[in-house]
Amino acid sequence: MKKRFFSRLIIPLLVLSSLSFVTALPVKAEKFFYLKGVAFPLKENYTLKSPDEVVKLDIGAQSTKQPLTLKMMNIVSQDRINWFFTYPEGLEPASDLYFVKFNPAGGDNFTSWPTITIKYQADDKYKEVYYYSWLDLSFKKIDSLRDPLNQTLVFTLPDKKSIMFALFNEPGLTGRASWYVHPRYPNELMAASRDFAIDSKVRVVNLQNDKEVIVTIKDYGPKRCADWTDLEQKLMGPCQERVLDLSKNAFLKLATSTNQGIISQIKITPVDNLVTELNN
Repeated sequence: MKKRFFSRLIIPLLVLSSLSFVTALPVKAEKFFYLKGVAFPLKENYTLKSPDEVVKLDIGAQSTKQPLTLKMMNIVSQDRINWFFTYPEGLEPASDLYFVKFNPAGGDNFTSWPTITIKYQADDKYKEVYYYSWLDLSFKKIDSLRDPLNQTLVFTLPDKKSIMFALFNEPGLTGRASWYVHPRYPNELMAASRDFAIDSKVRVVNLQNDKEVIVTIKDYGPKRCADWTDLEQKLMGPCQERVLDLSKNAFLKLATSTNQGIISQIKITPVDNLVTELNN
């Protein structure tokens, strides 16, 4: 109740744009506040970065429909988000809380909406972008494009008057897993992942039989179905989206044979989260 009370209290504060307001918030030394004009017509791509370059906003050329004022700020530090807001059990903040707003606050400001890029530190945690919903007084996941090589998540700003967002560590990832033989690690318990850092360890559970194995991420993959070539489709058959490619030995720890090709339901948990999960 106390956290929800604080959540309601902060609503009127968010409409203020004075520097004294930003200074009063419990943010870190690298806090920032921007109040910028966005021209119409916008002749070139417009980019605005936070001073530490963790957050980047991109507006495409010729995408504005009218002159706009952009407000962008770091609003609450990572370690204090839970002072003011509630979020689903199992989530852990992985960045500060950021705020973006355009004025006029209409839903017809752009022909194509701006994108936000957030950099993250590679570790063995699975990260997603969440925005704060004032209707539910909680954080909701927003679709994003992950680039593990550059360690970024990119999402398109939703058609909203304003948005508050942050990165959160999730307790695990679910989906399908296939198998392959890596030429450098033919006999190891390893895997390829698009979501977990190289050399991190994860536990993989086959949710159909509860068998499990701990593997080390040593490769990037598997390829998304949208990226398959026509030749790959012809040689390998219809593509099924997978979240993990396991080594043959790891696959056999979860299934009786490699003939099935794919395990349809797995759960991936970073090893650092195992103690917490077992205690619960």
